[in-house]
Amino acid sequence: MSKYNSSFWYNDFETDDIIVDQLSDNERKSLDLYKLASSKRAISNFVNIVTNESIPVKFKERGDSYTDGKSVVIGSKIEQPKDFDVAVGLALHEGSHIKLSNFDFLKQLETSIPEEVYLDGEKVGFGRYDVRDHVKNLLNYVEDRRIDWYVYSSSPGYKGYYQSMYDKYFHSKVIDKGIKSDEYTSLDWDSYIFRILNLTNVNRRLDVLPGLNDIYKIIFNNGRVKKLTSTEDAFQVALEVFKVITTNLPEVTYDENGNV
Repeated sequence: MSKYNSSFWYNDFETDDIIVDQLSDNERKSLDLYKLASSKRAISNFVNIVTNESIPVKFKERGDSYTDGKSVVIGSKIEQPKDFDVAVGLALHEGSHIKLSNFDFLKQLETSIPEEVYLDGEKVGFGRYDVRDHVKNLLNYVEDRRIDWYVYSSSPGYKGYYQSMYDKYFHSKVIDKGIKSDEYTSLDWDSYIFRILNLTNVNRRLDVLPGLNDIYKIIFNNGRVKKLTSTEDAFQVALEVFKVITTNLPEVTYDENGNV
């Protein structure tokens, strides 16, 4: 029995090795192209299923996967069955953003951030654009966990694809090594965001930065992230997390010209 989630229904990867050995180079190339095209069609179908819409899906071999609410870009190579499972997980994730995230709210994020949050950021050396971008990153993280849980819990058949995606991007050996090391333990934004992005990893270390344990509780205690019902709910959580970070970062002093 194959260990890949797609194998029980998608067999285009399972070409008999004896048959392949008998093919010419051109025939092998044609077979590879056929497999790739079939894989992309199947992955695109997952986006359409989860959104219940006809959504354009583009593919690239590396880089980020993302959606603007109208189309999806999948940044993942698709060469082996394990790649297919990860790509399906990404497709489900981006498709669920289209279904569940409020893109109009995201477009107005800068004006939705309370002025006091900008002032908190200024105290630790963040400009207004820095605050906007940092809050957006935190919101993205919380919103990702919210929508992933929604689809994961409401559609059990998709669990394996999500697990493959998380294993690659959050639970890999490379990530494990980084979390266990003393890297990203300084009092700066990069350290906090690295640790926060990997809070679902069992090797998380909540004692390496002040307030990190509080941040974990804000997001996950009592299943909070599982109970969020909107992007606006996730935004409020992101603001709480940002407050903890700015409270623990060292304050900066400005001269008469406003320079640090």
